[in-house]
Amino acid sequence: MSKRKSRFFISIVVFLTVFLSLSDSNEATMIKLSLEDLSVESEAIVIGQVQDIQCHWSMDQSVILTVVMLKVHESLKGHIANELIFIQYSGGEIGELGLRVSDAPEFHPEEKVLVFIKSIKNATDPKNSMVVALNFIPSYEVFGDAQGKYSIDQDGIASKSGYTLMGDQPDQDRAYPLEKLKIQIKNILQKQSKKRERTRDKIKH
Repeated sequence: MSKRKSRFFISIVVFLTVFLSLSDSNEATMIKLSLEDLSVESEAIVIGQVQDIQCHWSMDQSVILTVVMLKVHESLKGHIANELIFIQYSGGEIGELGLRVSDAPEFHPEEKVLVFIKSIKNATDPKNSMVVALNFIPSYEVFGDAQGKYSIDQDGIASKSGYTLMGDQPDQDRAYPLEKLKIQIKNILQKQSKKRERTRDKIKH
């Protein structure tokens, strides 16, 4: 290995070690995104189950990425043509190296989730993993980072975690019975649709 490459990998190790030591004890401090924000501004909303989780270097070797293969059971918003999709986010472990990004969502094997997502527009960007660049199946990111992912337990409770809101913002949206959450999302989307229709009618007249 050349001295230049050796210095590069040493720098990566030092950076990740420092980053991990700083981030392990701190959750992300975020501006609150309401359920309405997440529902309206995301490209799609799906319920599914994790099938596989793999970590890869980005194509430019600058960051570790986690790629989740999700089997879609239900789509609440958007047109998801494939039963399987990829969800990519920053962080993960490769060999002895690990990176934890404090505002990124975390997924677990066989976990059932509800996620607010947006498509990765430029799959061949060097900041993406090769898996995403190959465009084997559609690839997405979680909209709203950790706030955009609910984990669904065996009792049908959808909850999210891994972040702290700035100031004293209330966070009533952290946990819901799944069926109640679905109804609330559908109501929000129906109101948005009616609002768009009224706007179109005004423009026509």
